[in-house]
Amino acid sequence: MAKGKKSSSKGGRSAFSGVSVIASGVLLFMVALPTFITLIVGLLPSLVAFMFDRSPGKTMARCVFGLNFSGVAPYILEVWMLPGQSVAVATHTIFQPLSLSIMYGAAGLGWLLYLAMPPIVANILNLSAQRRVSELRKKQRGLIKTWGDSLIKEVDRGAG
Repeated sequence: MAKGKKSSSKGGRSAFSGVSVIASGVLLFMVALPTFITLIVGLLPSLVAFMFDRSPGKTMARCVFGLNFSGVAPYILEVWMLPGQSVAVATHTIFQPLSLSIMYGAAGLGWLLYLAMPPIVANILNLSAQRRVSELRKKQRGLIKTWGDSLIKEVDRGAG
């Protein structure tokens, strides 16, 4: 029953998600403008990653967003904690060189993590496969020792 149903989503994503992000942005703009400004300026690398990532799961964009948001979060909290939340306080906070360096540097670490992990995982899987092959070769030598060379001849005749 579940096999025959087709997903109403386009390209693996919900049509509702784009509308909900825009609606949340408009609501945040109207209710908390300093937070909105901090998020927009701080999450620019994530926005670029979401626009240019064409992979089905948007893995690059997710990786960049996670670390980018972790770099922006302390400055959002700083805007919230300062008395008199205003646009001036938000712009003063985010346009300091150290804060922009931390926000965009965290996004850069997300890019590096995305680029570095596939070769690392491939090497780990390759080493695991090599270890498995050596274990199977050891078992094969034990079987040949137990059953003799006639086992190899029988297998060769059956395969040919």
